[in-house]
Amino acid sequence: MNGENLAMQLLQRHLAALDPGAIADIGKLVALLAGCWHQFKGTHAQGMHAGKLARMEAAHWEPPLLSFSIERHGAMALGSTRAELQHWRVDLRRLQASCIKDRGYRQLLPRAEQVKAEPIATELADAISAGRADDRLKWGHDGTVRVVLTKVFPYGSGYMQTVAGRRKRFRAALTELLAARGWREVRRDVYSRETPAG
Repeated sequence: MNGENLAMQLLQRHLAALDPGAIADIGKLVALLAGCWHQFKGTHAQGMHAGKLARMEAAHWEPPLLSFSIERHGAMALGSTRAELQHWRVDLRRLQASCIKDRGYRQLLPRAEQVKAEPIATELADAISAGRADDRLKWGHDGTVRVVLTKVFPYGSGYMQTVAGRRKRFRAALTELLAARGWREVRRDVYSRETPAG
């Protein structure tokens, strides 16, 4: 008997000895399943591999189906504060694994404090209209003004996605407020007073 067949038989024997239902002790199950994970069709879906089985939880055995959840952290590398929860179903008879992706999320880090962009946009629109000095504004010799967004929403003021969202809402609100006061955006984050038609 080769090693692959043995690994699969050990897993099957272990599961056969369990009562159907929730599996309380999953340590041995994780090790046995990881040893033959590559033998199931569909195991590479969602970038899954045997090493990630260490995060297995909520394992359930209903012969011939083994199901469990896995916490995935891919989105966190992109600045998210939440981990995706995936649900996997492994059919021991057909040697098939399938992932049901949309099982929700788990909040792992505290969410960034909510900041309303509109009041800040109003405050800066007032400063621009009045020609007031403000460390978030850089006035040009030609009468234009540039909004220094890194001072409005610094990079460390929230998670990457949150800061990007705040900046987008702020830009839209400021552009609209300034348009009502006779200013227009001449390039990104730079505004100029409208020249009256002569």
